[in-house]
Amino acid sequence: MESALRLRREQEAPLTVPAVCADAEVERAVFEAHFETVDELPPAFYDLALEQYRMLTAATTGYEDFSFEERLASFYYILLDALGEHRAFVQATFDDRARYQSSFRTGVRSALRGLLTEDGLVPGTNQLVTGLWPVHEVLTEVTFALIRHWIRDETEDQEATTALVDKLVAFVAELVTFRGVSSGLNLAWHIVQHDSLGIGRLPIVGRLFSGR
Repeated sequence: MESALRLRREQEAPLTVPAVCADAEVERAVFEAHFETVDELPPAFYDLALEQYRMLTAATTGYEDFSFEERLASFYYILLDALGEHRAFVQATFDDRARYQSSFRTGVRSALRGLLTEDGLVPGTNQLVTGLWPVHEVLTEVTFALIRHWIRDETEDQEATTALVDKLVAFVAELVTFRGVSSGLNLAWHIVQHDSLGIGRLPIVGRLFSGR
């Protein structure tokens, strides 16, 4: 992968399997065990960024004790660090290779869905909302907008992106872990069970809950 990205950056001629194998000092059979053509190499870089995220979180001591906010922040920072290893390549290819229907987009959505639906991180009642596909798709699109912001960010060490990540993570975490949904349902059920507000006297509501 490193050889392919370097050759792509340094030479104008199209990549070839022999050139990549020679630069990487690997046999063609090794290349063909993983890829069919050199065209598969650039998209694979994005998939490797997600694999790096999975490997690092699995190796992080105490990760299982991280809060939702900490895990979401880890996801964004690890992903951006991995993409940053070849930022020029990402700047040149992101919209073409990864933005729309791609295995990278699918992987990002899957990782976010895992965070949004993990017991112990997100209150069970909230998962009635966070478990919905449109929520996953919206956060995926927000994530891709964040990457595009990072691509254009010319501040020192991409400080503007860091500030944006911190604010985004805090906002999403507040929405996702908000206990008001569960508390509101408990309150509503208590009111119905005990007719605390006298709503049982209302004709329609009274008939609806007459079996309580």
